[in-house]
Amino acid sequence: MSEVSEPEEPDSPCGWPLMAPATPAIETRRLILRPPVDADAEAIARLADTAAVARSLIGMPHPYRVGHARAWLAEPVDPRGQRHLICRKGFDAAPTPVGVITLDMRGRAGPGWIGCWLGERHWGQGFATEACHAAIDYAFLHQRHDKLLFACRVTNPAGRRVIEKCGFQMVAQELASVAGSGAAVAIDRFRIDRRTWESIRAWEPLRVHHREAAWAERGDSHGEPLRDYQAPAERI
Repeated sequence: MSEVSEPEEPDSPCGWPLMAPATPAIETRRLILRPPVDADAEAIARLADTAAVARSLIGMPHPYRVGHARAWLAEPVDPRGQRHLICRKGFDAAPTPVGVITLDMRGRAGPGWIGCWLGERHWGQGFATEACHAAIDYAFLHQRHDKLLFACRVTNPAGRRVIEKCGFQMVAQELASVAGSGAAVAIDRFRIDRRTWESIRAWEPLRVHHREAAWAERGDSHGEPLRDYQAPAERI
């Protein structure tokens, strides 16, 4: 992976790195979803490197090393897709990474695939549902998707519950190859369209933070962190 040297940027008042305007940070009640950077590779590897996480997913190799994380971070993101590090907000500290959520276009013009995983110690607290709600909202409201897809191993009932709470409906069952081993496993495939999402959406609004707007209003793109400044946010 090639390293890109850029001037150090100030942190936002909520503690996450400020993003380019094309990749805003998304805020929910308990979480910050932000584009990951190379410095997050070790944290991602620590969260992902358990057999329990790998067993619940299709595309997660095990063991999962820092090199896997860096290779994933180096992959380009389709402008119609998403790649977020899920961070739990801290009271007196920076938000803590707990997992990853993506919208993968898989190099095609059709619907994107939502994918989400959390480190094992963060299971059972509703973070996956909250993150999926935010990513789905952003996909339909800002990226103007008409349909989204999701695939879940039949042995992952927790993942199935999360996506069903988001309004996805099962449309097929098929086989898929597991990353690393190549073993064939059964998966359930789910889908949600815009009309269904509009009819059932009842969860809380999210907030979208834009770095360039914050700097323009503050007039300070270099120097001290913006600890006393609330970045402009769009509530949707």
